[in-house]
Amino acid sequence: MSVNTFLTNKMKYSYRCIVPIKSSNVDAWLAPGPSQRAQLREILADRERPYYEHQLAA
Repeated sequence: MSVNTFLTNKMKYSYRCIVPIKSSNVDAWLAPGPSQRAQLREILADRERPYYEHQLAA
């Protein structure tokens, strides 16, 4: 797939996923500065680790 095809398809489809960041980092995540890529990477690295518990139905 070429880059142009990828970008065209990306505009057609919306990719959404949960970003598990800590509540203390929400403001920095929602309002990043133009030169704060390193800070955003640190926020992604310092994330909450979700876990799931399964129970058998009776």
